[in-house]
Amino acid sequence: MTEEQIYHRKKSDSQTAAIARLQIETQEIWGGPCRNFMYSDIPKVKAYLNKLPMKKDLVTQERGIEFTTKAEPDRGLPRGLILWSGNREGVITEDEYAKIKVEIKFCNQLDDD
Repeated sequence: MTEEQIYHRKKSDSQTAAIARLQIETQEIWGGPCRNFMYSDIPKVKAYLNKLPMKKDLVTQERGIEFTTKAEPDRGLPRGLILWSGNREGVITEDEYAKIKVEIKFCNQLDDD
């Protein structure tokens, strides 16, 4: 992946407008342990490949945030799902969160408080 690869996170219970503001301010994205189908105790930043998708109406873009990062994602993941974990170049773990430095490219969820 190159620095210019776009990743996104959709608005959700954990990806709120307040979190998006913090991500823009710090240029960091954090992630805790996965609690869904990929359950783990290891903190991971979770995102998806490419820009935010369009809604079912094919006119409106999903709400969320888009970013780039120099940190290389983990390997061997399902297509489209991107994770960053471990203490390695570009990824740090502290206070039970994995953290990566990013450049926020687009955000359309700031009015969602």
